[in-house]
Amino acid sequence: MSTAATFWDKVSLKYANKAVPSEAVYEEKLKRTQKLFNKNSIVMEFGCGTGTTSLIHSPFVEEIIAYDYSSGMIDIANQKKNEQQIENVTFEVKSVEEIPFHTETYDVIMAHSILHLTQNNDQVLKNAYDALMPGGYLVSSSGCIKEMNLFIRGLLPLLTSVGKAPEITKFTADELIDLHKKIGFKVYDAWKYKKGELFLIAKK
Repeated sequence: MSTAATFWDKVSLKYANKAVPSEAVYEEKLKRTQKLFNKNSIVMEFGCGTGTTSLIHSPFVEEIIAYDYSSGMIDIANQKKNEQQIENVTFEVKSVEEIPFHTETYDVIMAHSILHLTQNNDQVLKNAYDALMPGGYLVSSSGCIKEMNLFIRGLLPLLTSVGKAPEITKFTADELIDLHKKIGFKVYDAWKYKKGELFLIAKK
């Protein structure tokens, strides 16, 4: 885990300045997520990166607590939070394994671009399920590596071995959906907007 955090610390500035692959897709994800919120919503995000998504959602909810295991990412997130004078978002440095998933606490949990980077998704998803209020939602965006082209699937292990990419957990979109169902979630919205990419809203 410390090796992964070091990788993201090194790329945090570059990551912060990188444009999203598709602005239209990102805006649609935001819109679909915001339909789940109300002014009393308590929200968690894990794998929050530089905090952009949590900060955008902040006007629509009561509180967001967001975690990332890269201190470099969290430093940038706090800088943006302070510049925007946002008070209802808290950023903390914690790995997924260290997060206090309090029972039935959150209305929405967000996990964007992280489930293909975690190593024990059975436990991660169970923790998220238990932490949601009845009727709460888990919102995720995931790279489904098994569905990507052969070149990418072959290149990733090489990049990982030389420290140019993090360790990747491989699954298809349907495998990830089935894992959510195994935990007890019901599929609320499954948007396969691109081959190898899944935006999923699962309901407790």
